Amino acid sequence: MIRGVTFDLWGTLIINSNEYEARLRNKRVDLMYAAVKGKISTEDIIKALKESWTEIQSVRSGLRDVPTSHQIEMVQTLLRTDVDLEVPYTEAVLHEFPTLNPYTKKVLDYLNPNTKIGLISNTGRTPGTVLRTVLERMGILTYFDVMLFSNEVGVLKPHPDIFRQASLTLSVPLSDMLHVGDDVTTDIKGAQSAGMHTLLVEEPADLQKVLEMV
Repeated sequence: MIRGVTFDLWGTLIINSNEYEARLRNKRVDLMYAAVKGKISTEDIIKALKESWTEIQSVRSGLRDVPTSHQIEMVQTLLRTDVDLEVPYTEAVLHEFPTLNPYTKKVLDYLNPNTKIGLISNTGRTPGTVLRTVLERMGILTYFDVMLFSNEVGVLKPHPDIFRQASLTLSVPLSDMLHVGDDVTTDIKGAQSAGMHTLLVEEPADLQKVLEMV
């Protein structure tokens, strides 16, 4: 019996695409350029973001996340600036707002209030603090009994600890939990290795299959 359901965010509850990610990257560069008042070129900002991401990914390959504050320090060092870049670095998503999966609210309404609901999300440059604002503006923040973001937890899916923490917080055994996500490795294999049931979302409408499993 499924008594708890956890969801991935990007590509699952929120629509994602290469085109959207490109717009988000461009917006971040624009905001950072404005923050340094044009004293650093957009080309140098783009280069610093790429170089820092290479370092970040090197750490993340061990399924350990890099705190957002440290990510920003890396970029500042590469740009040789002490300008506060936290807001432009982390809040581009609030200017280039994503689209909610059209089936998200239907599924969350179905689960609420009889099923424990959690969110387990790997983060990139947008930390959990900002993503909570996104979820609030989308009208779905209050559905979740627990929200686990990799930049706050310290580990990334498919590390079993992030799934175990969801289980402990929700007080539901992993064997009674369903994890829903769009990535075969981080979501499906990761959750299965932790002992959870899983549902792969390959297109937005697949999210409705939760209704058949709970």
